[in-house]
Amino acid sequence: MKQQLLDIWNAPAFLKIRAGISKAWRKGVFDKQQFRSSGKGKRILLLLKALAALTFLFFVSLELNLFWLFGDMPTMKEVHNPKLPVPSKVFTEEGELLGQFYIENRNPVAFEEIDTLVIDALIATEDVRFYKHKGLDLLAIPGMIISTTKGDTRGGSTINQQLVKNIYKTRRASSQGLLGHIPVVRTIIAKLKEWDVAVKMDFFFSKEEILALYLNAVDFGDNTYGIKLASQHFFSKEPNNLNLSEAALLVGILKGTSYYSPKRHPERALNRRNVVLSQMLRYDKINREDYEEALKQPLSLDITTITKESSKAPYFRTMLRPILEEWCKKHNFNLYADGLNIYTSINGAMQEAAEKAVEDHLAELQKMLVAEQGTYKFWFDRQIAKEKAEYKRANPRTKTLPLMPAEKTLQTLVQNSEQYKSLKASGISEEEIWEALSKPHPTQILTHKGEKEITLSTLDSIKTVAQFLQAGLLSIDASNFHVKAWVGGSNFDYFKYDHVSQAKRQVGSAFKPIVYATALEKGIDKCTTVVDEPFSIQTQINGKNDVWAPKNSSGTYSYYPMTMRMALGQSVNSVAIRMLQKVGVNNVIDFAHKLGIESKLDANLSLALGTSDISLKEITKAYLPFANLGKSGELVLLTRIENQEGEVLYETEEKSVQVMSEDHAYEMSFLLRGSIEQSGGTSRRLYAYGICDGNEVGGKTGTTNDYRDGWFVGLVPGLVTGVWVGCEDNRIHFTGANGQGGRAALPIYGLYMKSVYASKQSGLQRGKFPKPEIYPGSLYCPQEIILRDSLQAIQDSLVRDSTRSIIIQPIEGLKLDSLTF
Repeated sequence: MKQQLLDIWNAPAFLKIRAGISKAWRKGVFDKQQFRSSGKGKRILLLLKALAALTFLFFVSLELNLFWLFGDMPTMKEVHNPKLPVPSKVFTEEGELLGQFYIENRNPVAFEEIDTLVIDALIATEDVRFYKHKGLDLLAIPGMIISTTKGDTRGGSTINQQLVKNIYKTRRASSQGLLGHIPVVRTIIAKLKEWDVAVKMDFFFSKEEILALYLNAVDFGDNTYGIKLASQHFFSKEPNNLNLSEAALLVGILKGTSYYSPKRHPERALNRRNVVLSQMLRYDKINREDYEEALKQPLSLDITTITKESSKAPYFRTMLRPILEEWCKKHNFNLYADGLNIYTSINGAMQEAAEKAVEDHLAELQKMLVAEQGTYKFWFDRQIAKEKAEYKRANPRTKTLPLMPAEKTLQTLVQNSEQYKSLKASGISEEEIWEALSKPHPTQILTHKGEKEITLSTLDSIKTVAQFLQAGLLSIDASNFHVKAWVGGSNFDYFKYDHVSQAKRQVGSAFKPIVYATALEKGIDKCTTVVDEPFSIQTQINGKNDVWAPKNSSGTYSYYPMTMRMALGQSVNSVAIRMLQKVGVNNVIDFAHKLGIESKLDANLSLALGTSDISLKEITKAYLPFANLGKSGELVLLTRIENQEGEVLYETEEKSVQVMSEDHAYEMSFLLRGSIEQSGGTSRRLYAYGICDGNEVGGKTGTTNDYRDGWFVGLVPGLVTGVWVGCEDNRIHFTGANGQGGRAALPIYGLYMKSVYASKQSGLQRGKFPKPEIYPGSLYCPQEIILRDSLQAIQDSLVRDSTRSIIIQPIEGLKLDSLTF
């Protein structure tokens, strides 16, 4: 290998190249023989010439990123047209703005809109020779080196250099080359790049333009970027109306936005303001009288909270953020600065309808939950009283009660609160802390209709938040898997936890359709009957041999042979468990995963009752094939991404997979319609919302033990929607029927669908579920045909009997819950 390299080195062609390089070096950079034969004066000139040539060559290499040593440099085009970070915008499918992704929210202003006092303060403090140099102050370089070694990040840089650092982010990882891995060398190269670009900017822009660019770019702290937002935030003024003290304070903040924050560290901010004032006096920007007067002024902050961006679908956008960040990282974009236009699958009208339905129903449901607490008002108070009473009954001789479980839970919640931590830090005793927390005072309390000012103790505020009802809603287009609406909770400002994708809870009877769908796929006919009767099974519970005797939710049995549609419509536990036994637990688990459920499912017969923890996103996706002839696929959240010029950077590819047969999927839509169309169906309340007229609607309720979770998954032609309702801490829950899926979650679905059908923008039409081109036989089983005809005969007889005083209703409106089939 060594010989081969030597042969290449001494090859004729390479010798010519070497000779050419050597000649160019001697002529353009340094000639050793000429240097030796020259006098002292000429030698100095030759050295200066070599230094100049090497400097030129270095900066050319820097510009070209020679051998990838130095990293990226702003191009001449970028220097000539500097761009401040532009937020990326997120749109609905119709082009309505949902919100923005940004780190630096700014509102640029022209030089003429900035008070001259701000300009004078900036120059006197940051770059007193600003108007004399050309972007790089050679006289300040020694001082800059000294200050940099002392840890001053500005290091005596000119305003031009600081502007370069702010706009082009010359010190970020992507701007570093191979030499950037060497700590000291990395800093030197970054500095040299800033010098280079600073000089170019001084060539392209006037001094006034550079000052305006700088003041629009810099961070003033408190998420305020640029002089306009800083002026509005700290003084409720425009930047052309600032007085001397205010201008000096804002410029002073720039040395360290956290350390000199006037909100958090007013004394430091005041001292720094006075330093800026002294600099202005020193360089004749102000006179002695103005200086003395300004020194007497307090900070006089007039804080205006920068208006929070009002936006729709906050949970959806938060969930979208890491997906977009990953895409941007992979394709070399900056989500927060490159001004991307991101188009989502969300339908604006449907999202608005979903958010309002959740808000309206939870407001009513919350009153019912509070009413359940009786005279106690708060769940914690009632639970603690209950636990104490039970303990006293079990231990009648005990005089001193231990801390009850609910008391321990409440204690933990309180100790994690900011109010408790603040009082603890003040040094007062535990007893004094709890006394202070129990003292009523005017406060803002959250309701499902916004904030409300009432007199309440901090302790009661914590109890109120703990029993605050949450909800999740996910609505998906069954034809292309586009997510149309996503509501992750009741109030994003207070509760960041997303109950669509993050939360996993038991789904109760909402899991039963998956059992019946598996049965159909395994060849069990939909008309197969199972008798609704009690039974028991020898099993193990908590590792011990025991007998499991599942019960129907009503506690009664019809002792009637039920078809799948009857049993599913009335949510009969006994039939669902027997069907699971017949199909096989592992087969149901496998098919559930095929439908889109990714969570671990417990391999036991209680699976039929929805005892495994599943997310709302998973259970809703699992119902999709029942509405579209058996297809499933990845949910579509993004449809396309464009750059600022409108060039399409990404476009979704819609893919689907056939996960069950068309016939069986169509039969499942019919089975699910039973909960609404059949007497005794658990979803018959949907008729009250007017969405069933001229429409096929299917759905399934779900309720978990002790009414901890209420579920409803509904499907209509073209749309599948899942709803969950409960408290974030599932120890807090309803104790009665108001916590059932049919009362807690179904009304949200009803309100939502009513609004969706009323909106032209949603594009959703009433109709029938898609049917296979060839479907053999009838959807109705013989038993159901007999029942249907019997009900029709009853109605006809009622219509003929004019002597009876009754209200005649359509067949689906008849209430025949007392009938035994």
